[in-house]
Amino acid sequence: MLGSVKPVSARRKWAAISVATVIMAVSVFFMLYGAVEGAVLYETAAPGPPFALGLALVPLAFVALAFISGHPAAAGAVVVALLVAVPIALPLAAVARDVVTGVAAGYGAGGVVALRREYYQSRRARIIAVVLTTIYVFVTLRFDAATGVTAACLLPLVALGIADLAGDWRRAQQGQQTEDGEEG
Repeated sequence: MLGSVKPVSARRKWAAISVATVIMAVSVFFMLYGAVEGAVLYETAAPGPPFALGLALVPLAFVALAFISGHPAAAGAVVVALLVAVPIALPLAAVARDVVTGVAAGYGAGGVVALRREYYQSRRARIIAVVLTTIYVFVTLRFDAATGVTAACLLPLVALGIADLAGDWRRAQQGQQTEDGEEG
């Protein structure tokens, strides 16, 4: 099925990643602001209304990612992305004892499904990119919170694009080796 669809341009895929990353950054900001606001202003652990707005933006980021990248089954991909993101984000946030690592992993895992993947691009490479990004965010948060939050906002979806670029590069290298083999 994926092989029969015309490949999407790199410009369109990166536009989808860029728009979704902006939405994701705003979402993370509101979630963190809401959680902190609830704890500071109201002396309670209950998150405030900005937290709800941040959660409401999560599906919008996946919608932008799927539809702008030209996913052949975009609506279904958004639903599956949400179904993948939540079970990964919540337990990981509890285990890591910080929300930011869970959010980064959840967005990355959902992005694996929502971002259009060509038949020659590896889902495994995308998963590895998300795992490495999550580890990086977790470790960075322990040393510098601001850098860790920034990495969590910017890296998960960009890592998917880089994993796809690696697949494109491998395909080009294999094609070049095939051409070199035919000449010799």
